[in-house]
Amino acid sequence: MPVFYLILTWAVLGIVIGALALAAHFKPATWGKAGWLWMLALGLGSALLGGLLGFWLFDRLFSTATALWVAVLATCVPWLSSNVRARLAKRP
Repeated sequence: MPVFYLILTWAVLGIVIGALALAAHFKPATWGKAGWLWMLALGLGSALLGGLLGFWLFDRLFSTATALWVAVLATCVPWLSSNVRARLAKRP
């Protein structure tokens, strides 16, 4: 049962991180109107993968912290890539 609680914690953490990324306007404009759903799914999926990776590498103690950091980094990547692409397009 404790592993189920960990997975549930990672899922909630990922959705919260995705919602915070939406509040910070990290959703690229090219994602359209359904981009908010993709951002929440990106936060959820990355938190689950990060939590499983942390569970495998660091055991239960640091798996939630690993899930948090992986989710934060993964939700920032689309915004970062769109900004870099826009800056490179402005170059002469």
